[in-house]
Amino acid sequence: MLYEILLSIHLLSLVGWAGLSTGAYLVVREVAGSVLPNSYKRLVHAQAAFAGLLFLSGLTMAVLVYGFPKSPLWIHYALGVALVAGALEAYHVRAARRYSAERYHRAIRMLAPAWAVILAVMLWLMVWKPF
Repeated sequence: MLYEILLSIHLLSLVGWAGLSTGAYLVVREVAGSVLPNSYKRLVHAQAAFAGLLFLSGLTMAVLVYGFPKSPLWIHYALGVALVAGALEAYHVRAARRYSAERYHRAIRMLAPAWAVILAVMLWLMVWKPF
């Protein structure tokens, strides 16, 4: 039962991390002037919280199912990718708080390919569990 609850939290966190801010960014990039709206900045913080919840729920499921550190190799790879994703999220939050809208949009255009690769690699690791 605990595993199913964690899995639900994990999947909902994925939607919160990837979905909410992507949709909001598509709106903000069309209407933003020189300053990002405060509501968008709060959403970026919520996205970072979802990313943290995604990490914690995934790590907890891995420990429950496999134990740690004797878990399969794919979990260790996923942890490495998650650390990179965490660093990108920290930069994303910093950029939303401190950059002008124009500079923020440039930063997001640079981060978007990295996020796409991270999402694809994590889905590959989680679904197919290659090693």
